Parts: sequence; C-alpha cells; structure tokens
Amino acid sequence: MTRIIFVRHAQSVGNSERRFYGHYDKGLSELGLRQAELVGEFLKDCKIDAAYSSDLSRAFITGENIVAHHKGLTLIPDRRLREIFAGDWENQLFDELLVKYPREYGIVWKTDIGRAHPVNGESVMEVADRIRKRVWEIAKENEGKTVLIATHATPIRTLACEWKGVDYTDMKDIPWVKNASTSIIDYDTENMTTHIVIYDESSYLGDIATSLPKTV
Repeated sequence: MTRIIFVRHAQSVGNSERRFYGHYDKGLSELGLRQAELVGEFLKDCKIDAAYSSDLSRAFITGENIVAHHKGLTLIPDRRLREIFAGDWENQLFDELLVKYPREYGIVWKTDIGRAHPVNGESVMEVADRIRKRVWEIAKENEGKTVLIATHATPIRTLACEWKGVDYTDMKDIPWVKNASTSIIDYDTENMTTHIVIYDESSYLGDIATSLPKTV
C-alpha cells in the first residue's frame, strides 16, 4: 500500500486572470503564494517519504512550500504530471475561447469534459492515460511509503474518476478541486485498487479558498 497526497497548485496568475494556461508557464498570484504557505503548514506534520511535482512553476512552487517543512526531502520535477497541453487554447481567456471555439470549448469542454480535446492539443482522455500510468508507477516505486504529488486540476479530475469508480465519460459530474486543496488516496499496488482518505480538503484556507468555476 502506498499513500499518495495529491495537492492541486495554489491560485496561479492564469487562474486570477481567467486564462486557460495548459503548459503555458507562469507562477502563482499573490493570493496563491499565501495559499501555498497554508497548505505547507497544513501538511507539515505529515510523514512524507518522497515528493514529486509537475515541472510547471505554479505546481512546483506549491510543492516547494510543502517540502520546506520536511528536512531532507527533495521535490522531484516530472513533466508527466503536467496539466493538459491545450494547443491553440494556451494562455487564452476563457471568454475568448467561448467566441473562438463555441463547439469545442463552449459545448464539449464545458458540458462533456471527458470527451473534450483542445484544438491542436492533448485530449482529456490522453491526459487521463498519461497521469494514471505515472501515478501507478510512483505508487509501485514507493511501496509502503507516503508520497506527495503536486499537480493540476485536470489531472486530478481524471484521477478522481478512478478513485470514485466513475466512467471517464461521466467526468462532467465531478467538480474541479480547489486551489491548494489536498486529496489523500491509498493505492493498493497488489490489487490495483484505490481508497479515498481525504478528498478536496481546503478548510485550512479559510476565506481565501478559490477554485475554477464549475462551468470552466
């Protein structure tokens, strides 16, 4: 059994500006920096044996705030833990995407995300396959340990389908997790099953909790 602590990155500049970042790399907003500090404080007493992060700065900075409380722990960057590659949608305002891509974004992404495919980018199903494979590899490589993974909203939403026993085509029914939220999942590497211990916990953020709107 491997326990994995998933943390979605704190509020990014893109979140605050209502932009679809994808792989576009820019860091945290001022509010996000405070959220990252708070999730670090929340997890400071947790035993963490290994730590991985998307190599995109918004996730990596969030992860750094957590490992700073754990002497000797090194945060390992991993591009396989990145957000979806959004192709032509990268760094575009959500409102602009509605105008430019009324079907692909306005209908499919917003109402049937499991089948969505950003124009010239990575499909949500491709993200699901990428992130699921890498997380199970990490779980097997760290059998019996507790691992931190700092990542992004779409990867966590796809993983939640497995955790909750929901088909990917019903991903639309799973809301986005909040910025700097914590989900703790036990991975049984022998039986290839998962168990939710904590999901989308963010009470430690108080009145500065933020999330993507449900319709994004």
